[in-house]
Amino acid sequence: MDPQVEALLQMMQAQAQAAGQRPLHELSPQEARQQAESAFAAFNQPLPASVAISDTTLPGPAGPLRAKLFRPQGKAPLPLLVYFHGGGWVIGSPETHAKLCAELAEGAGCLVLSLGYRLAPEHPAPAPLDDCTAAVRWAFANAGAIGADPARIAVGGDSAGANLAAAACLRLRDEGGPVPRFQLLLYGVYQRQFDSPSMVANAEGKILTRDAMVWFWNHYLSGGASETDPYVAPLYGDLRGLPPAFLIVGTLDPLLDESRAFAERLQAAGVPTRLSVYEDQPHIFLQLTALLDRAKEGLRETCAALRAGLAS
Repeated sequence: MDPQVEALLQMMQAQAQAAGQRPLHELSPQEARQQAESAFAAFNQPLPASVAISDTTLPGPAGPLRAKLFRPQGKAPLPLLVYFHGGGWVIGSPETHAKLCAELAEGAGCLVLSLGYRLAPEHPAPAPLDDCTAAVRWAFANAGAIGADPARIAVGGDSAGANLAAAACLRLRDEGGPVPRFQLLLYGVYQRQFDSPSMVANAEGKILTRDAMVWFWNHYLSGGASETDPYVAPLYGDLRGLPPAFLIVGTLDPLLDESRAFAERLQAAGVPTRLSVYEDQPHIFLQLTALLDRAKEGLRETCAALRAGLAS
């Protein structure tokens, strides 16, 4: 194993034991959210000084939605990434992903609009996707007001956020648009599956666990949505006509096989797709650039892919 990753996993395990933390799947959603906010606070520094960050609200289908706008240096109009944070549809926020979004903005030279969508189980599927789809529509309609180029809008996310980004592209295509120009899909979840080789091999001790994925899916589907609905599990969808996609994942991630399968399905549907697999990297590794050299490499590659996908 990468020595930096091994040291990180040992440190995280020691800190959790010292703090008496229970595993995520043994917590209530409220407890898990508090734990996540605290954990990511340590990973979210330092923020790039060149990126201006502001809070805003967007109209959502059930009321106003919080969002953060990350603005890099550069002359407007800039390309725009509408970003959906990870956290299994249950935890996470624009705050937990602030450093990643700021680094994407700086590295790709684009605005990043990070959405605080509604979370399960209080708001199970399809509520999070409803919010995300509304946010993309808002971005197209209001691009000029925030200094964005409406012809260069991408959608992206990590983990459950990548699921929402892919599902939003499916829904927008099915409902007549507008369809984003590019998909940025970071170690995403694309179906409810707990017995893939990567899920079994990386079930415990590598940040994301199999038990946590079961817990996440149970909360997300608690409203009765079908696990094979393409808007819930994009791997089951007709992927023809979707925007070009860049996917990235590590070999220590339980979701590795899902990224491989989704990339294959996209390519089979004629969607220009590139999958980048990083040896010995765990889930959320791009959010760990302060600790992992390979995360820095992955972030540079991700930013280059985003920049190219939104080039004029």
